[in-house]
Amino acid sequence: MYTHLVAEPIRKISSLVSGNQLAPSIHTFTISDQEIDLSQFLGRKVLIKFHRFSGCPIAQDQIHEVIRRQNELTDAGIETVVLLHSSKKKILANFNEVPGLHIIADRQKKFYRLYQAAFSWGKLFSPDTWRATFRSIFRGYFPQFTRFEGGIIGVPADFLLDRKGKVVSWHYGKHFGDSWSVSQVLKEAAMIH
Repeated sequence: MYTHLVAEPIRKISSLVSGNQLAPSIHTFTISDQEIDLSQFLGRKVLIKFHRFSGCPIAQDQIHEVIRRQNELTDAGIETVVLLHSSKKKILANFNEVPGLHIIADRQKKFYRLYQAAFSWGKLFSPDTWRATFRSIFRGYFPQFTRFEGGIIGVPADFLLDRKGKVVSWHYGKHFGDSWSVSQVLKEAAMIH
């Protein structure tokens, strides 16, 4: 299995962000079989993005934006970690890593729980969710029913870490399409010294 947690107490993210504490540890392997540990990025800013499953049109649209614009994030000193609750095989069918972008298959949702990324049936029925879905479909990203994995009710969450590994900015999505764009991340990151 590709995902494991390091042995440390689980801290609730609500106390984490209000206290400006170190981000909960992520120590696992990426879809390209590279070991990743957040501590390896000390001295750089880190963007952590939780998305839905790899067959979701919204996730495809938003992650492909990150892939296309990762060079801008890298130039701003940002490493990006994207998590999906799909298997490595299903993710590789849609996404490839580029330098500075690390994609993690978290099918068991261990890191989602650690960061308290939400799962909500109510968000499925949000008009904003459906607007984001149709916008993604019009951009050419269609639901891939054979790649639905880990449930369909994941809500995006974004976390920006400073060079010391502390969460300095965060965003819990209000609907399935509510995730930071690369432009929003660059704006947030510009405020970190």
